[in-house]
Parts: sequence; C-alpha cells; structure tokens
Amino acid sequence: MEVIKQQIAELLGKTIGFDVSSIGETTFHRALETRMNALAIDEPVLYFERLSSSYMELRRLIEEVVVPETWFFRDQQPFSFLSKHILQSKKYLSGKPFRILSIPSSTGEEPYSIVMTLMDAGLHQNQFHVDGIDVSERVLARARKGVYRGNSFRTKDLTFRDRYFVKEGNVFEIKENVREKVLFLQGNILQPGFMESLGQYDVVFCRNVLIYFNPEAQEQVIGYLYNLLSSGGLLFTGYSEASLFFETPFVPVSRAKTFAFYKEDAKSVETKLYTSYKSNALARQIPRPPSKPALRTKPSTSKKPSALPAKAKNKEYTAVKRLADEGALEEAANRSETYLSLHDPSANWYCLLGVIRDCQGRKEDAMDFFRKALYLDPTHVESLIQLSLLVERNGDLERAKNYKRRAQRLLEENVNGG
Repeated sequence: MEVIKQQIAELLGKTIGFDVSSIGETTFHRALETRMNALAIDEPVLYFERLSSSYMELRRLIEEVVVPETWFFRDQQPFSFLSKHILQSKKYLSGKPFRILSIPSSTGEEPYSIVMTLMDAGLHQNQFHVDGIDVSERVLARARKGVYRGNSFRTKDLTFRDRYFVKEGNVFEIKENVREKVLFLQGNILQPGFMESLGQYDVVFCRNVLIYFNPEAQEQVIGYLYNLLSSGGLLFTGYSEASLFFETPFVPVSRAKTFAFYKEDAKSVETKLYTSYKSNALARQIPRPPSKPALRTKPSTSKKPSALPAKAKNKEYTAVKRLADEGALEEAANRSETYLSLHDPSANWYCLLGVIRDCQGRKEDAMDFFRKALYLDPTHVESLIQLSLLVERNGDLERAKNYKRRAQRLLEENVNGG
C-alpha cells in the first residue's frame, strides 16, 4: 500500500503540483479510501491502474484531497487595501474597467467578498469584472449557487450580510447583483495553455494555495502569476507564502498591512530594505566578509544624551535604511551600532541591524539581533518574520512554523482590533 500511495502522490504532484505532506498522511489516506470504496475496489494496485487511465477519476480524487477552508472577508486587510489601491489608481480616473482574479476561488467567498468591497467603495458594476477559478468543479458548483451557512460568516462585523444576502431559513443566498459579477471557471493553475488564455488582470488574489504545492510547482505558478498581471498590477498572497515571492521580480507593497506585491520595474518603485535584503541581485553585488563576532552593544557607564526628537530619530533611521538599500551595509551597521550605544534600546533598530547582518552572511549575529528586538517588543511582527525565514533556511521547519504562527496571530489580532 505504501508504494502505491507514493506513486499516487507523485501523480498528483505532476498533475496539480500537490504536495501530500501539506495535508498529512491521515487525510490523504482517507481520501484514497473514500474513492476506492466508491468504486468498490479493494486492491490499491487496481485503483492506481484506474487512476492512471481515467482523467475523470483523477478529477474525483482531486476533489477529495482539495479541502476548501474559507469564509467571507477572510483577513480584512487585503480587501481594505484593494479599495484604496483601485480608487487611487490612474486606471480608475480614466474610467476603464478593472479585471480581477481569485484563484483558487473555492466555494466563492473570496471573489464575492471582492465584489462587495468594490461596491461598497462606490464602483459601478461596469467598472470591474471578477473571475473565480478553481480546479474542483464540485466547489465551483457551490460557488455558482451562492448559498451559504453560518460557517462562511466568521468576521465580527456582519453588516455586509444584511446588505448583500437574503436569509432563507438557516441559509443565506447572495443577491443577484453580486453573483452576476463573478464568472466561475474550472481550470488547473499548472496548465500553461489555460493560464495563458486568461489574458491579464489588474489584481490577482492567490492566497493559501502555494503552501500545498511542491517547490517545482510553486516556482511554476509564481511565473504564471507574474505573466497574469498587467504592469503595475497587484498580487495578494497568504502570509505563509509571502517568503516565496521575495526572490522574484515582484515588489513588496510598503505599509499595506497585508501581504501584497506589485508587478513593477524595480527602478520605478521605491523599495524598502526588506526587498533589498531578499534580492539575489543585491546579494551577488555585495562581497561577503569572513564571519566575525558581532559588535556588541555594551552598557554605557556615562549618562546617555538627552533624547532626540522623534523627527530626528525617524530621519536617522530612514537614512540608515537608505544606506543599506544602496549596498553600504558596513556603514549602515556602524551607524546602527552607534545609535544603539547612545540611545535607549529599540526593537526597530535591532531588527534593522539583524537584516543588515543577514545580508552580510552573518546569520548568527542576525538571529541575535532579532531576538533582542523580540525581547524588547514580543509583538514585533517583522522580527518574527525575519526569524522564521532564517531558521527555515537553516532547515528548522518546525521553529519556522512557530514563528510564523506567532506573527500571523499578531496580525490577525491587529486586524480584529481595528
């Protein structure tokens, strides 16, 4: 059985890029048993033969392993930023319609949330169009029907439900003016011909799907997503997937309070240190010095100078980040050390220094500074993210997951807290 399971897992990997380890052996085994029982097949070998020769059976197995988990306005920040992005765009002022894609669309909660967001923002129905794509025809059928139960409504603010749904007994049916704005299509994100046939979009939501793919499929999908976006287009991804985009042509969006990326020429975008830190091109340009002990900040016996005005502190911080962006990492590190030796400890400065040291290849020093930042401020999300990326590169996947969970929890608390 184990050999057959491995062969089936490999078949799913080739077909939809699916990584069985992402859902666990128990869930995968349950899906296989469900399909074998439905076909009255007792022998795994016989089922593998059926699966290899039947596209429809492969589709049905995919239906079993792809378990949708979504709800309306899941993570509010992407939708809030979407409104701002569109209302401030040149295309909006020109009056041209926006094309928006939700992939995978699952049972429809995300694409319908996009429609409601844009309607609330004041866009007329002819100013945008939303496509929803999923590999599972079963979930698409539910999406097209537009009927939902309480589990699809998990946000604190449910006023949107009163405006856009009609209650029928224990279910809620989405209104026609919302439903007609979404075109649902069945398709495989790993099929080049299908993806190329879609044209280009101004905005793409592709959240919480790459985590189920193997590395080869992840790389392939990222390339497709880049081609799907028009110049200046906006991509929303999930927290646990954001690190996959840092070494790509995508440019992280600053101050968005969500995980979003622009498709833009890097020269025309004001990138932050976080982007430069993850850039392979920058890494190749910077000579990596031999590892040496980090300059430690010693407690000063002399009295610290009077506190700088907030404006002066921000100015120095911005100047040091700019130095790092330009590749002057040692100078940026020295100025960071100097600042920390003269002023009260700061989580932001320790995190900045950690990023710089990581760029220089001094991973242990970087980790030390990120931990100092978290000691000062246990809610410092950027330090948690940086630590997760560091330990993940070192192969400690469990610790990386723990750091990511902490960061995700803090982000969700910030969102729910307003």
